Amino acid sequence: MKPKFIQVDCNETMELDLRQAEAVKKYRPDVIILEYPCDGKDPAWDLNKFEPTKKPKKAIVNLKKGFSKKVLKIHPWAAADTIMWKNVIDLWENDHQVLIYSVDGPGELTSEWLEVWGHMYPCAKKNWVWWVQIYLRERIMANHIIGILADYQGKENPVVLIFLQSFHWKHIKYMIDNPDKEKIWDYYFGKFEDEVSREDMRQRIASLNKVLYKYWQKVADFG
Repeated sequence: MKPKFIQVDCNETMELDLRQAEAVKKYRPDVIILEYPCDGKDPAWDLNKFEPTKKPKKAIVNLKKGFSKKVLKIHPWAAADTIMWKNVIDLWENDHQVLIYSVDGPGELTSEWLEVWGHMYPCAKKNWVWWVQIYLRERIMANHIIGILADYQGKENPVVLIFLQSFHWKHIKYMIDNPDKEKIWDYYFGKFEDEVSREDMRQRIASLNKVLYKYWQKVADFG
């Protein structure tokens, strides 16, 4: 199988960013990878089990309704997702199968910003704590995508829309090429070796934050 990957960003702002919605219409994908929390479950949505014109009506109605006002008040950019979903439903109704996968980490990890925000400045990208959460999320996303591609039994050359932010996708592409542990460490944390080492990283995280430690124990490449 040789999937054709097409990555499309989405600005998380007050204004509607319809690039992902329009990409569904333009590319007619076979698979969509979403930056939605998977909450520790199989990332494949139940809708994937059904043929395109036989998706459960209740699920379709809920998708068309979109997110609640409560959610949109916190995440106004999610309104664009409702339009994206309507375009997916149009493909289903025209007998075009689209498989949908949520691949991000569980909600408790993706929302664990309290400790991370405390280490955001002067520059988040220069702080190892910020990178711990990014690494854990991207390790989970990479593991899910590897599994999804291994299990896919549809077309020989499927069109796969990647609805992850571009910096995530850059790192995940590196991860799914299966580099060894030393290379992964250098990629994410090599620039912080004056502050933290592979030998003491686990203990440092354990003393810092229980959620980050929980997922470091579960998915980190470094033990």
